[in-house]
Amino acid sequence: MGTTLTAYLDSFLFVYFPYIAAGVFLAGLCYRVSRNNSSVQALSSQFLSNDKSIKWGSNLFHYAIIMVFVGHIFGLLAPEALYSWLMTNETKRILAIIMGGLFGSIALLGIILLMLRRFTNIRVRAKSSFADYFIVILIFFQVVTGLLGTTVTIQSPLESYMNIDHWAQSLFIFLPNSSDYLIDTNIIHKIHIVSGFIILIIFPFTKLMHMVAVPIKNILKSFVVK
Repeated sequence: MGTTLTAYLDSFLFVYFPYIAAGVFLAGLCYRVSRNNSSVQALSSQFLSNDKSIKWGSNLFHYAIIMVFVGHIFGLLAPEALYSWLMTNETKRILAIIMGGLFGSIALLGIILLMLRRFTNIRVRAKSSFADYFIVILIFFQVVTGLLGTTVTIQSPLESYMNIDHWAQSLFIFLPNSSDYLIDTNIIHKIHIVSGFIILIIFPFTKLMHMVAVPIKNILKSFVVK
């Protein structure tokens, strides 16, 4: 019974849930950009405080998290045939450990500074909603589990690292039973994956939306001008 329940849970969390998260994200993105443009704004706390830690925290977090995101996309979804002529899978793993550790640590420093500002600055707290607190805590949790996952990768065999890649690529091309690749995956990696998809679901309904909506709106405006 326990084995069957675990199998069902793994199937839901690592096969169906990612598609649900992607669907909610895309629907929310389309709605916020096309129907609710006035609400898509950063409402930056820099206007509420002159604390230099805000600027430092914001810059460190934004630049680092972009690099982490790009690393995740190319690291997980790049098929072996695309890079095998340049590097081995072990070299790829070492690069992922180094780059993930570096930019993950920078992102952690940035989100800590932003959390301190959110929870300690009186003016910022007065303008903060429950969603503001929830998302910053969730992102902090995501960064921490990502760094913990990096330490797990260091200590794990190459096969464990490659299984996560195979899972992501199978999911991307809609192969059935992709969750089978994660059966023996460390719980830290599993928590990090699930947390990431939770962030994807709530992303369009938080202030994080400006990170995607603003560039899209600028691109659309450039076409209209032409």
